[in-house]
Amino acid sequence: MVAGYRGTFVISVAQTELDGIRAAPVSALATGSVWRWWGEAVRVDGPAELLLLDGAEGAAELRRRAARTARRLLGRGGSDGGWAISTREDMCPAQSFVVTDGRSTHTLTVLDPGADPALLMIAGALPPKDTELHVTEHAVAPARTGAADAGVICFTPGTLITTPDGPRAVEAIRPGDRVSTRDDGAVEVLWTGARRMSGARLHAMPWLRPVRIRSGGLGAGRPEGDLVVSPDHRLLVAGARARALFNQDEVLVAARDLVDDRTVVSDTAMRDVTYCHLLTERHQIVRANGLETESFHPANADLDLVDPDERAALLRIVPGLEADPFRYGGFARRNLSPSEAAILRHEAA
Repeated sequence: MVAGYRGTFVISVAQTELDGIRAAPVSALATGSVWRWWGEAVRVDGPAELLLLDGAEGAAELRRRAARTARRLLGRGGSDGGWAISTREDMCPAQSFVVTDGRSTHTLTVLDPGADPALLMIAGALPPKDTELHVTEHAVAPARTGAADAGVICFTPGTLITTPDGPRAVEAIRPGDRVSTRDDGAVEVLWTGARRMSGARLHAMPWLRPVRIRSGGLGAGRPEGDLVVSPDHRLLVAGARARALFNQDEVLVAARDLVDDRTVVSDTAMRDVTYCHLLTERHQIVRANGLETESFHPANADLDLVDPDERAALLRIVPGLEADPFRYGGFARRNLSPSEAAILRHEAA
């Protein structure tokens, strides 16, 4: 593909250079950095022949599957609503950076900042290759490492959970109470927890900042009133896109991967936040402010972020959980990775 040809393309960070360093991680991006790329791009929205990207055979196969998936999705018409990458010209979309040669600008979206190497998606004209370009903006969140990868799966106080007796504030629910679930009807809550995140912690660990889904942001009545959840809390997404990608009618997507800076935003105005957890006998889909979301699953959570006394109570309910969080059981639905969610968002843009 030549620069100036319009479409949607994917390249690998292995094909890039940042300030003279080949395959530099996207976390090293800085305004004013010199960036360039070489090789061939994979077109994912048309019939172009697939071209192998740089890297080991196993990584190449992963990229090959990603490109096939993206091509299938991006070639489909229609929209389920609510999913889009921000297209405002006065802002850099989340998980993106902008480069220029002084004559034209190009926005690249990082499909998975934590991958090695990450994939970069370009919608529109390809930036000129083998050319020094300058980074003018970047909004790429730092990759998390270690236990922080698990994050937190939580609601916030005031969230109304559907129960057999009607909506109930999440902070008022106690072990022994029942909540309504998509798969099993009314089920008992086995454990609840709550943990306050101070402003200092949110400043030091920005990936813990809550995500606000504006009222109706994912469709009529979805949610009913703003819904504020932890960034790793997963929401149920259903429809043609889920079927096209996974041959499954429903998948779970982390709130942070739905951020579009319009209807779903990272809430930077909250000075502190309290996160509330609900655990049932198995992973469930529950309704929060009318929107279908997940209950707590230990495998997707950093247990170090759970209050020590409440963590001890959790470990008594599910012995061996600390060594193997999947002793609790599997997920209610397939969890999408950030790169899979990014491709789905782009399809509706």
